[in-house]
Amino acid sequence: GEVDSIKQVLQDQLGMANVYDMREDEGTNNDNGEECAASCDGGDVMYTGRHLFVGMSERTNTPGFRFLRNAFAARSGIIDAEDVIPVPPVVAGKEALHLKSAVTHLDERTLLAPTGRIGDAVLNAMRATELGYDAIVRLPNMLACNVVVVVDGRDDDGRRRHVLAQDVGERCEVSKRRLEVACEERGLGLTFVDTSELAKKDGALTCCSVLLGV
Repeated sequence: GEVDSIKQVLQDQLGMANVYDMREDEGTNNDNGEECAASCDGGDVMYTGRHLFVGMSERTNTPGFRFLRNAFAARSGIIDAEDVIPVPPVVAGKEALHLKSAVTHLDERTLLAPTGRIGDAVLNAMRATELGYDAIVRLPNMLACNVVVVVDGRDDDGRRRHVLAQDVGERCEVSKRRLEVACEERGLGLTFVDTSELAKKDGALTCCSVLLGV
């Protein structure tokens, strides 16, 4: 299946040593005390460089969160255990499909979130201000908040960051302009991508991206 083929690419073609298969987890009890297998949807997981946020939802359960915390903290040492943050399902599976349907990040201290009640709810659930995210860019269009930040190797140091953003076009010029300003202020490149076909099946940029630090 898809998991097996991706796992093979990561290990054999890219030579990644730390590849953990959640299917091999023995499973633990969920919040209701019922034994269940660990499950996780990538759309509920966001690593900002300082914290690993895990949105709890119907697709991402408590055993899945514990597996991620163990994999990224105890087993690989990428991040401290206390910096793996569970986010209550205030919007995931409701107004938004996943955590990253409502919030993403531009850098280690800048989050993108929608204006209004949905944005307020998810930022409060993440404890964003408490955890030091002192720059939060609020966009009127929630779809515009779904961005992917990649490394653009064209600069001399090879580390220039570039933002891929969904082109909301005439639907929300305000969101587009705020994002342009935020990227310009941070020295980030910006490319708008037409995702209209993906949107027909509730797809987005984060759904179609596998982010690798290789």
